[in-house]
Amino acid sequence: MQRGYWIRSKPLYDSLVWQTPAVAHLVIAGGEGGIAVLKLFQQMYPKDPIQVLYTDLATANKNYSDILQQIVPEELELCDSEESLLNNLEQRLKDCTMGTHFYVAGSEAFMWQVLQKTRAAGVQDVDVQKELCGTLARPVYCVHCKTITRDVHHNVFPCSNCGRHLFVRDHFSRRLGAYMGVMVDAEEPGNIPQIEEVYP
Repeated sequence: MQRGYWIRSKPLYDSLVWQTPAVAHLVIAGGEGGIAVLKLFQQMYPKDPIQVLYTDLATANKNYSDILQQIVPEELELCDSEESLLNNLEQRLKDCTMGTHFYVAGSEAFMWQVLQKTRAAGVQDVDVQKELCGTLARPVYCVHCKTITRDVHHNVFPCSNCGRHLFVRDHFSRRLGAYMGVMVDAEEPGNIPQIEEVYP
């Protein structure tokens, strides 16, 4: 990749920092995103109401549930699965008012599942902070069979649905919450470039 090269659609992430003024704060984290929540609560946190949703993920190296119970002062909900967390979030979004700020942390696949829920509820991107934690693995959308494969670590991989060898592009769709994957040997069947782990 040449110097200065950048795909404008590729998301940028930062560290979570409390945003003020805000009428309320909703923190949503999965797996390794627990470390971002711990860092957030080491800052002087605001007096406005704070709610935290957390779930452990099978891909995470560490479960932060126990330590979060010690650190988060109140309104911590530990969900037993990602699906449970997303359902819980959907219900809470119905009660959120304008001026609520959102903090999302975890793997890229997890964060964009959450962001699809917040967008559907009318939350603007400017009101959401995102911190990538634990892995650079990407969610990838197969442009051929319309399937999203989560946690892709390599530059070329077989689609989880159609089996085509896909090249992982940097182009990202916020609507789908995934990077684009295109068939790598469409013009020369069987000509697969060297497969490398580039998203550890």
